[in-house]
Amino acid sequence: MKKAIVFAVLFFSALAAKPQNPGQLKVTVTTVAYGGTFSPYNILAIWVQNKTGVFIQTLLADASKEKAYLSNWKTATSSTYNVVNAITGATLGSHGTYTCLWNGKNLTGTVLGDDTYTVAMEMSEGGSTKFVTFQFKKSGAVQTVTPAGVPGFVNITLKWTPAYLAAVENTEADKLYQVYPNPAFSSVYISGNDMKEIDICSLSGKVLLISKEQNVNISNLPKGFYLAIIYNKEGTIVRKIEKV
Repeated sequence: MKKAIVFAVLFFSALAAKPQNPGQLKVTVTTVAYGGTFSPYNILAIWVQNKTGVFIQTLLADASKEKAYLSNWKTATSSTYNVVNAITGATLGSHGTYTCLWNGKNLTGTVLGDDTYTVAMEMSEGGSTKFVTFQFKKSGAVQTVTPAGVPGFVNITLKWTPAYLAAVENTEADKLYQVYPNPAFSSVYISGNDMKEIDICSLSGKVLLISKEQNVNISNLPKGFYLAIIYNKEGTIVRKIEKV
């Protein structure tokens, strides 16, 4: 009887578990002056947190010496100013347009469950800061959020693209990022520059292997077709591979 209960609990827990689609969030925003003490000089931070406000990852932080003035970012990171995997820089001398990426993972490299997540942005020209948050849905479908401009931030776009739908429609990229041999028996080598990570996924998008190296050992995978998801500084590139 107890075994049956345990099995039932595990079975329905598995059914209730959220899918974990790998992919990429692309955040684009233009900052604008609001008349702060040091305008147009400004500091800026953009980060991701879950829907309850728990910090996940900083995407961009241009605020080296003055970072303590970004009070919301300071609180979100528990005063650690965590910038692992983030784009970083010093105080900005003018306003402009910024783009940063999130790969749907936490800082340990685990793909997070599909859910509603929040992008937070904070900017200061001195004195009070401009702080805003926007939500998006991480799932197996493309979602584009284009919030209306607010004081300090305009031209805002949040675009989530699941990895199995991502592709680079660019002939130069097609030439640069090649997988060989393909079909392959034990390993594949992926050519190209500026690669941060390579994920080998099932055709449904489930991550099976994660590699920081361009030579990826696939000898333990069953025969069949897979996706090589290549993360670089420009975005996400997907290549189909066959294991024989």
